[in-house]
Amino acid sequence: MLNFNGAKMTAPSLIAATCFGKKLSGLMLISLLAVLSTGCTPTPPDHRAQVTAPVYEAGDASNGEKLYEDLCSQCHTLRPGSNKKGPQLVGVYMAPSAQLKDYKYSAAMEQANLVWDADTLDPYIEDPEAVLADTKMLSDPIPSAQDRQDIIAYLSTLGREAPPVAEEEK
Repeated sequence: MLNFNGAKMTAPSLIAATCFGKKLSGLMLISLLAVLSTGCTPTPPDHRAQVTAPVYEAGDASNGEKLYEDLCSQCHTLRPGSNKKGPQLVGVYMAPSAQLKDYKYSAAMEQANLVWDADTLDPYIEDPEAVLADTKMLSDPIPSAQDRQDIIAYLSTLGREAPPVAEEEK
């Protein structure tokens, strides 16, 4: 039995440990090279185009923000690349439906071919299932026309800044 720095090892176990260590080091090196060869460019979050349409003025955006927090934020976020039960809503106003690649829409929504303006958002926010029977949005109807107009006004203010970009592109 050989004694290496106080550790007693037999020659076969020493050879096995050395070979395993070399294989492990080789695998780690291959993994590192694979990661480095990808370019390590962060992918920017999926987003809608910057909103250029005028802000919707038939509602109160300030009240719409409060209503959004109370009625919508449990299922929707306002961060590109971050979806919950529903897709994030930055830039949704005047955008085509089912646009985000990082969210799995219902088949009904993918085939709807809507543009989210006041005329399409209002009935959808009022009662999503009445507009698209197989929609994934299962919220309670919002019967107040003024509340819906306020939410639409708030949504129209979102996404007016430039879309996010990867760190290396800045």
